[in-house]
Amino acid sequence: MSQVSSQAPGTKTVAETAFEARFSPRLVATDTYHDPNDVILFMHIPKTAGMSVGKALQAAFDIFHPVSWENTNQSFRNKTRQALYRRTDEANPCRQVLMGHFAWSDVMYWRNQELPLKCATIIRDPLDRFVSNYRYNTSDKHPQHAEFTARFPTLEAYARVLPYDYQLSLMTGAFYSFDHALEKLNAAYSFIGVTEHLGASLQHFRRSHGLATELAEHRENTGHQSASARKVPDAVRNIVGEKSRNDARLHQLVSRCYA
Repeated sequence: MSQVSSQAPGTKTVAETAFEARFSPRLVATDTYHDPNDVILFMHIPKTAGMSVGKALQAAFDIFHPVSWENTNQSFRNKTRQALYRRTDEANPCRQVLMGHFAWSDVMYWRNQELPLKCATIIRDPLDRFVSNYRYNTSDKHPQHAEFTARFPTLEAYARVLPYDYQLSLMTGAFYSFDHALEKLNAAYSFIGVTEHLGASLQHFRRSHGLATELAEHRENTGHQSASARKVPDAVRNIVGEKSRNDARLHQLVSRCYA
């Protein structure tokens, strides 16, 4: 789907330039975001290689706090309190990471109190992520696949209830322009990777955050063929494209950083 832009071809906005300076592996120096006693909130957006990334983070951080998907809000607050209390032991610094399906509203609970928390996440091509998510929810791997399939018997039925800019909305909450979304990302996040460049993303995360352990790429539960190469009905492509304009734009921006 083509996009109409008021910018001249090849030009960047101030927000885009600032975004690249903060997240591009080419521009971020080694140890830029290193903190021997930090707490990182790693937001797991569904179907963005989360299981693979989780294994790498468990090996690289002193303490890994998994956030329960069954009661995400309460689990997130409990695990974050544990991490913050552990951080007060300044004589014994350690690096901690929380990972789970929490969202911007959960993050803001702590950011409003001006706590030194970094956010991180990995995003994926919107259509690929959507198709992968649907196929997982309708497979035997999902505990409620029967109910899900009964409610959404086709990809198109599921596409019609897809929220606008699903990934960016999880990452930033509400925003009034793409540049505004970038400004919120610049203020809250220290790392954004892409599933399609998972190895390079993990390498950049390790280097920019000064992690001593290599972050191995574990390819589990991920499809090897993109939705663009699979047979996806045009109606689904159109619906997802119409609802994911800013997600697609962010994905292109981050992908260019790793290309």
